[in-house]
Amino acid sequence: MKLIFSLLFLVTLTVTVCAQQMPQRTQYTQNNFLLNPAVAGIENYTDVRAGYRNQWIGLEGAPTSFYTSIHSSLNKNDRNVKRLSMRGRGSSAGSGANKNNRFYVKPHHGIGAIAQMDKSGLLRTFSLNLNYAYHLPLTREINMSGGVVAGLTQYRLNKNALNLLTPDDPFVAGDIGNMNKVDLGVGIWLYSQSFYVGVSGMQLLRSSSDNAASRPGAALQKHYYATGGVRVRASDLVTLTPSVMVKMADNGLTMVDVNTKLMYAERFWLGASYRHKDAVAATVGVYLNHMLDVSYSQDITTSDLNRVSANTHEIVLGLKLNNAQRVLCPSWIW
Repeated sequence: MKLIFSLLFLVTLTVTVCAQQMPQRTQYTQNNFLLNPAVAGIENYTDVRAGYRNQWIGLEGAPTSFYTSIHSSLNKNDRNVKRLSMRGRGSSAGSGANKNNRFYVKPHHGIGAIAQMDKSGLLRTFSLNLNYAYHLPLTREINMSGGVVAGLTQYRLNKNALNLLTPDDPFVAGDIGNMNKVDLGVGIWLYSQSFYVGVSGMQLLRSSSDNAASRPGAALQKHYYATGGVRVRASDLVTLTPSVMVKMADNGLTMVDVNTKLMYAERFWLGASYRHKDAVAATVGVYLNHMLDVSYSQDITTSDLNRVSANTHEIVLGLKLNNAQRVLCPSWIW
């Protein structure tokens, strides 16, 4: 099996890949910052998240991945906090403010970073990206942000574990097991208290390796994401959030995710997802307090891989640092 994964890796280096390079996430709805840099700094606190995914349990050499992300706002003036404070001072306090002025809430900046480590067979991937976003209020209810992400991705092949018929094969000699690629992505995010829409492009620099004909080359594959969701309040305690994500790789491979999330008392939630021709998933999570939340999801494979593996597990831990307003449920990313 190690030889099979090694050959797949070498084919990936030599030709255009026929699958997505970026790791799959089931709980991206909990952290859209992973796929769109424009989300950076969307909340009033510093959002820290760590996620671990063990994919296709039982399949030798199956992918596993781990990430840590952090993003925060700079000089943010939250409109909801101001409205609440004005209500507390009475109607006369708010009468002097020009609420029709779109700069009633000032624009603000967001910064962040994402570190990811992935393992698939003999291939190890590490990436570190830095993010910047600019948030602009369009109306009293609607905001738009634009963001950019740049970083470095490193690929390593464990050559010591290769089972080669020709140990001194020059094709795998030298620095084949260590490649560095520069990464760049951009995104746009339109959002309010009741909906969000976002588009992004990731790995936009191909960062090709132009080697001799006898040496393998590699290039990053462009990925495009479009997503949208709405928040429907069914009662004072229950909210429902359906969403959809369309993912497309540079070679034309397209995948569609359909998700729904049911939240109770802005503390407990249940979710369900369908990934077209790939898997169905269930998620459960809880906001333990104003600082800590945790969620778990399990995928059940519906593609041909279900003959050898049926399950994928993913867990995400979240921290809200500098949460001075003691926000329990996020205001803008639900």
